[in-house]
Amino acid sequence: MLNNEQHEFLKSILTRARLRKGIPARTTPVFNRVVDEQRSGAGPDVRDPSQLSMLVDHLIVAKGWDLNITAGKLHAMWSQLAGDQVADHVQIETLNLDPSGTSGVLILRADSTAWATQMRLYIPKILQTLADEFGAGVVTDIQVLGPSAPSWKHGLRSVPGRGPRDTYG
Repeated sequence: MLNNEQHEFLKSILTRARLRKGIPARTTPVFNRVVDEQRSGAGPDVRDPSQLSMLVDHLIVAKGWDLNITAGKLHAMWSQLAGDQVADHVQIETLNLDPSGTSGVLILRADSTAWATQMRLYIPKILQTLADEFGAGVVTDIQVLGPSAPSWKHGLRSVPGRGPRDTYG
């Protein structure tokens, strides 16, 4: 028999799979009747009032929003997690979810190749920091991209070829 947390976790995975397939989440309320002979007592009960934060946490997991909220927190806390100097030169591009929907790959964009190289050296430390803050396994890998080169094709006619080399990387 599953306990309540395991049941909620499995329900959130099912909700994510339904949303990925385009099937809307269940909108009709499901009433679980608690059949219990004991009507009152001094111990904790299912009918006891809960804290609002706990209810919101259950709603987030049930709707499958937990990784989206983690991505938002990551964007908001990036300067605190990486440091102000790093945050000035390296920005979060996306957090790509893997097919299971339980973890993701963080993609960073550096404003120079030197910062991209430096960040590649710091990947293990950043992964550890993210695991401490958001939980182990939420971010499984980090990819660091250098700056994107501008287009060298201007105007209607251009000469075929690769354009200038050894300029951006």
